[in-house]
Amino acid sequence: MEIGIKRVEQQGNHYTIDYTLEQPLPFDLHDIVMVQAGDYVVGSVRELDRERITLHINEDELQWGQKAIIQLAFSPLLSIEGSAAVVEQLGYFPDFEQAIITDYDIGKERVQLTVELADPALTQAVKLTFLEASDVEFSPPDARLNVIAQMDFRYEVTDLVVDIEAAQGLSGSFFCGKIKAELVER
Repeated sequence: MEIGIKRVEQQGNHYTIDYTLEQPLPFDLHDIVMVQAGDYVVGSVRELDRERITLHINEDELQWGQKAIIQLAFSPLLSIEGSAAVVEQLGYFPDFEQAIITDYDIGKERVQLTVELADPALTQAVKLTFLEASDVEFSPPDARLNVIAQMDFRYEVTDLVVDIEAAQGLSGSFFCGKIKAELVER
């Protein structure tokens, strides 16, 4: 969906975009969206009303034109069991960038990852369980540290696709039928 951009205000990794469109954007809070506005980026919806959207984007500086294309990539609240409880505790659904995989169990039909988020003030980690997993491919883990550069979720026909790009260590991709998330003590 193409929007006209009136103004963009940046505060850290939050970009507030005043936009023009005949109808409100069809997103919900915490949805993951793809944005093309000079640069191509992925962000999560933090605030939304009829003429303004605030996105959390892990880029320090972006170039914005007069128009942008914004599309839904993934809705964690609809597709991840337990995500509402994570949002209730943290105030957002994490993007896992620069998070550390502290524990993993990679099987043929189930993948489980315990991930410590980059915020050192948090006393909890997120445990992700991917059920009905198939086409599971992972690189060897690093014995010292497994840091996520980016974790992407997207829909493909009836399956969910998960891609984990590593900044260091464990990376992989696979399909799954169901995802569960829960907060656990570190």
